[in-house]
Formats: sequence, structure tokens, C-alpha cells
Amino acid sequence: MNAQIRLNAYDLAIFIAYLAATLAVGFYVARREKSTSKDYFLAGRKLPWYVVGASLVATVISTEHFIGSVGAAYAVGMVLADFHWNAWIVYTLLIWIFLPYYFRTGLYTMPEFLERRYNPSLRYLYTVCLVIGYVASLVAGVLFAGGEALESMFGLNIYWSIVILAIATGTYTIYGGLTSVAWTDLLQLVLLLVAGIVVAVAGLWKVGGLVQLASEYPSKFQAFLPPTHKLFPVTGVFTGFLSVGIWYNCASQHTVQRCLAAKDEWSARMGVIAAGFLHILMPLLVVVPGIVAFKLFPKLDRPDHAYPMLVKYLIPPGARGLIMAGLVAALMSTLSSVINSTSTIITLDLYKRLWNKEASEAGQVRFGQYAGVLALVAGTMLALYYGSLQGSFAFLLIQNVFAYIAPPFAVVFTLGILWSRANATAAVTTILVGFPFTYFTEHYLFPHVRLLQPYDNYLHRALIAWAFCMVMMIVVSLLTPRPDRAQIEGIIWKPRYSLLPEEEQRRYGGWKDFRFWWLLFVGSVLSIYGFFLWFRIKYG
Repeated sequence: MNAQIRLNAYDLAIFIAYLAATLAVGFYVARREKSTSKDYFLAGRKLPWYVVGASLVATVISTEHFIGSVGAAYAVGMVLADFHWNAWIVYTLLIWIFLPYYFRTGLYTMPEFLERRYNPSLRYLYTVCLVIGYVASLVAGVLFAGGEALESMFGLNIYWSIVILAIATGTYTIYGGLTSVAWTDLLQLVLLLVAGIVVAVAGLWKVGGLVQLASEYPSKFQAFLPPTHKLFPVTGVFTGFLSVGIWYNCASQHTVQRCLAAKDEWSARMGVIAAGFLHILMPLLVVVPGIVAFKLFPKLDRPDHAYPMLVKYLIPPGARGLIMAGLVAALMSTLSSVINSTSTIITLDLYKRLWNKEASEAGQVRFGQYAGVLALVAGTMLALYYGSLQGSFAFLLIQNVFAYIAPPFAVVFTLGILWSRANATAAVTTILVGFPFTYFTEHYLFPHVRLLQPYDNYLHRALIAWAFCMVMMIVVSLLTPRPDRAQIEGIIWKPRYSLLPEEEQRRYGGWKDFRFWWLLFVGSVLSIYGFFLWFRIKYG
């Protein structure tokens, strides 16, 4: 089946209008908001909760979710939704443990935390790891995946798509900093939600509704798969938060930076909760359509063609431009966030710390803009290179960057804020040993140990790597001197940190109490788990 979609003049007009609106919003909101480093890198710490929440989700959802996740759901079904619903675990940790310290100490960057808790070397090591990972994997990867999607779906040239999207996104991102990024994220999230819901509702209408689909294909609605499942074992899906989940949501600059830019701590916490509610909705957009496509097109050669086929056969000409705009919105929101965060850590953790400690506020902003340009150019060149390889192993290997970063840094951040005995020697050792151990688990441990072979899966490998790093961190900490009391003063988490500052407690009581909304969020997810557990017992 040919999955390529024809566009007409109305479709192109909708798409061009979207690009114009995004640029207009990006420039308008930042017209007076970039005179200081706080304005440029943290949006002046003025973001309301709904912008924080929208930006958190828009940063995570990119074009490959509509292509890759729908394709994966076509193949294996509802289990993909667990990765969105499991956000309640890491968001709970972020709300109750990490955010209070991050926000009250006025942190700008995540590497800055590592210097305060351990030593400067860890700050620079983490900064370098993030910059390489962001540029090579996220900037280049998102541009490549987006360009490939536009080429396969709409026939647009992949190279021109990459360049045009990079220029359009970079223009407002580099000009306005996080203010432009966050407010355009809100616009883009609304658009991708509308576009995603249109496809999902049209598909469900075509197949007779969700209940009919579930009764016809109960195997596709299993959210808990056995531990030996090759792709999504329950033992990996529900432990992934320990490594990748904690690192990505609680310790990665491009995620946490939105929370640090909130106008107060309540707004930061409520923004995370709002993002959690949005994640409850996301499977309707990127999982259910995959199962709908399985019903409508059961013999696709490539599962990745599932979403393009839905758009081609369900969305009439003249409205397809909305879907195209939604896909590009998903790409631009992720790309703008990563560019801004990359320029932030290059400027504040390298330039200001190592090269120009006396840099003025204007100088920091100017260098941040230069750094954003360099990150975008480097990422674009790599994306074009990936395109020339036609998605060969080089691109797939670079996507494993974060699988190596996540386990050791998740442990270093978690114990750094929870355990006073953790020290710098143990942190450096864990990171330096953790990287090669992750390689060892992937290439030697699981493939060659017969007992582990049935469980050879990237999620299980991440769990083993996390456990190894946790043991390493604890053992080395106990064998080496404890850190000075002054080094950990005010950093180690205490139960009282879970409460808002007293002034905010008075302002945000009653129905505004974030604890009520957090309980509602967690209760909603647990109810969903309960339903699918019942469904598995009945139909499994």
C-alpha cells in the first residue's frame, strides 16, 4: 500500500498559517524579555502553571511519537500507553522530592546541582555529556525523524524539510530564549492535540468505537505483558522510571528547566500535575490509532506506515494541512526546548564558569544566542548526514546515548538528594564505571548468560545497569570519607520540604491546593491500571 498523502492548496495554506502564527507568537512574547540571563534562560521566572505543564508535554512529544509509537501500537497494542501513564511515578518524585530543592535554591541548571552537592568536576562532566547527547541525539535525531516523516507522508524532500524546520524553529528560539519556547509550546501543544484527536476520533468512528475494537481485538488491549516479552515486558516497563525515567524527568536540563521558570513553587508543582493529566490523554493520540490501523489495514508491510495510512484514508484533502501542522508542531516544540537548554548549559556551566567569570548579563545572553546557533547548525549537519545514510546503524546507535547516560546519573542525583553519606568520589566512580558496565550488559551479559537470554531487553538492561550503579555508589561512599557537613547543608531532603513555603500555603489553599490535584491525578492513573488488570484477567 502506498502511504504517501497528497496535499492541495488549502492544506498548504493551513500549514503556512501555522508557521506564521508560531513565529509571530515567539517574537511577540519575547519582545521585552531577554535583557538578563534570568529573562533569557528562565523566562524571568514568570511562567504560569498551564504554560509549564504544556511545555513539559510538548517537549516530550515529537513527530516520531505519531509515526513510531502508532507503528509500535499497531504491532503490540495498548502496552505503549504505560509509558505515558507511568509518568505519575517520576512526576511524583519530581513534585515532592526534587523540585523543592531545585526551586528554593534558585538553580539555573542541573549540572549546577552536581557542583553544589559533589564537586566542580561532576558539573563539567555532566555538561559535556548533555551537550553531546542533546546535539547528536535530540537535535539531530528529531530533525532527521521529522524530515523523514514529512518525506514519507507528504513527499517533501527530506533535506529541504530538515533545513526549513531548523531555520523556522531556531529563529524564534534563539531570539527570545525560554519565553518564546514555552509560549510557542503552548500553541503547538494545542495544535498537536487537535490534530491527534481528529485522527483518533475519525478512526474510532470508522471501526465502530473503542468498545467494539476492544471486544474484537482483546489481545491488543493488554497493558501488562509477560517478563519474557521481547519489547515491553511488565518487569521492564514498570521499573524504567528508576533509570531513564528519573534521569529524563528529574535531572535532565531540557525537562526541568520549564519548572525552574515557573513564577512560584506552586506553579511549578501544578505545572507538573497538569502535564500528568495530559499524559493520561496522550495514548488516545498515539496508541489507539495504531490499533485502529491494525483493524483497517491488517497487512501493512511496515507498521510505521500505520499513521500515514490513517491520515490518507480518513482525513479529506483540505484538512490534511492540519495534520501536517500538528506533526511539525510536535517536532518544533521538542527541538526548540533542546536548543534552548543546550545554549543554557553551555553558557552558564562552561562559558561563565571557565572562560569568562565576569561576563555581564547582556554578554551571557549574547553568548547564549551564539551557542544556540552553533548547537542548531551542528545538529542540522548531523541530521543531513543521517539522511544521507538512509537511517543506517549510525543513527540507531546514536539513539543509545541516553541509555548510557541515564543509569549512573539517575543514581547520582537520587542519592545526592536523599542520602547524606553519598560523596564525590563515589559519584565520579559510579559514572566512569557505569558507562562501560551498560555496554557490557548490552553486548556480553544478556546475550551470553543463558539464564538472562529470555529477558534480553533494553528495559531489563537499564534496570541491571541502574542496580549496579546504585550498589557501586553506596559501597564506594561507605569506603571513603563522608562529605563535609557544609557540603550537604540544605540539600538532603527532609519531610518538611514537601510543604510549600508558608506564604504560598496561605495563597493556594482550598481547591487550589496542589495536593488535591496530585491525588486526583494519581488516583486516575491507578484506576486505569485497575481496569486493564481486570481486562487482562477476563480476556488474557
